[in-house]
Amino acid sequence: MKSSLSGPRLIAAAMAAVALPALAACNSSSSTQAPTATSGAPASSATAPSSTAASPAASSPAPATAGGLTPPGTHLAVGQTATLGWVPAETDLKPGAHKGLMIQVTIKSIQKGSIADFANVQLDAKQKKDTPYYVKVHFTALGSVAPPSDSDPAITLDGIDDRGQTQSSLIFLGTFARCDDASVPKPFTSGKSYDTCLTYLVPGGGSIQKMQWANGPSNGTDVSAYFDKPVVWG
Repeated sequence: MKSSLSGPRLIAAAMAAVALPALAACNSSSSTQAPTATSGAPASSATAPSSTAASPAASSPAPATAGGLTPPGTHLAVGQTATLGWVPAETDLKPGAHKGLMIQVTIKSIQKGSIADFANVQLDAKQKKDTPYYVKVHFTALGSVAPPSDSDPAITLDGIDDRGQTQSSLIFLGTFARCDDASVPKPFTSGKSYDTCLTYLVPGGGSIQKMQWANGPSNGTDVSAYFDKPVVWG
C-alpha cells in the first residue's frame, strides 16, 4: 500500500504466515532494526519455470454461471480473467447471506525474483535462503456498490507452491519498487480498475506455481462453494 515513508517496511506475512515482524523503515539512517518475517512451511526442492506469463490462448473468456460468475473449481490459464463475487472480510464476518461484489480478476504473470531485490529490507538468515516470487494481478470492479473502506481484493488471493501448500503474500508500508502493491481506487466501483503486484518469499527452494481465489457468495448457512472449490490459475 502507498505511504509517505521514505522506504518500504515489511510489516507482515499475511494470513498463512504466523509471526508479526517488528517495524522499521529501510533506506534510512535510523538505528532501529529493519523488519523480519516468518515464511510458511518449507517447500520441496522441485524446480519450476522462472516465469509464467499470459499465453495467446489465455485471452479466451472464462466460463460463467447463469449469474455471470466463473464457477467454483474452475481452472484457468495465467492471463485469463475470472468474474467473481468478492465478499470483503468486514462483510464476511457479518451474519446472513452474502451476495458479493462483482469484480474481474486476471493473474497476468508469476515471476521468480532474486533475494538481492530485498537489499533494503533486513532479512534473517533463514529468510535469505527463501526464494522471492512476484505475481502481477489486474482487478476491475463491475458493480455500483463500493467495498468497505480499506478493503483490498488482493489479500483474498493465495499462492500455491510446488508442494500444493498455500503461501500468502507479504505486506509492505511504503513502496517496494520491485513489486509494488498498488492502492485500491476510491471508490472501487463499476469501470474502475487497477494493477497490483503480490510478493511471496517461498522457503526451501520452492516456487509459486499457481494462484487461487477461495472467496465468494454464501447462503448464510454454509460456507461459500468457492472455499471448497477455489478458482485456480496456472
